[in-house]
Amino acid sequence: MENVKLKKLLATIGKTIKQHRLQQELQPEDIAEMTNLTAVTIRNIEAGEETYLSNFLAVCLALKMAPKDILDIEIKLEPLYKLSQPRKEKSRLTPRINKILGSDFFTQERTAKDVVRELGAIYKISPSTAEVSVILKRKVKEGKLNIEKQGRLNIYKK
Repeated sequence: MENVKLKKLLATIGKTIKQHRLQQELQPEDIAEMTNLTAVTIRNIEAGEETYLSNFLAVCLALKMAPKDILDIEIKLEPLYKLSQPRKEKSRLTPRINKILGSDFFTQERTAKDVVRELGAIYKISPSTAEVSVILKRKVKEGKLNIEKQGRLNIYKK
């Protein structure tokens, strides 16, 4: 794991687990026996190493601690990495196409290029026809649109 923020969070969680284990006067070997994990795995968790969620839950159960109590730590709630502008636009594309679907736009036969033009007119964006086509095909699978082939063109209609 490369992210410093995650490493610090895991270290804090591990330290909390170790504190609860010590308060209960238990050894890593005791927790290992109660979880069917190895003592090395328990020590690694306490040292802030990555682990499976199931291992974390098993340790919580062995300590008779609710996971939320162990995870009750101060966290700055923000993504590790900012969403790129292209990804932001792609994630907004489906809801925008859904709005167009809710209108009478698809009462006539439309191509992906028609949808790109409509998105440009309404939202001042210009996604690729490939991006729009992927979403339109998904809407066909969801039963919200019908598709018909005319040569190489996909024609969409409600």
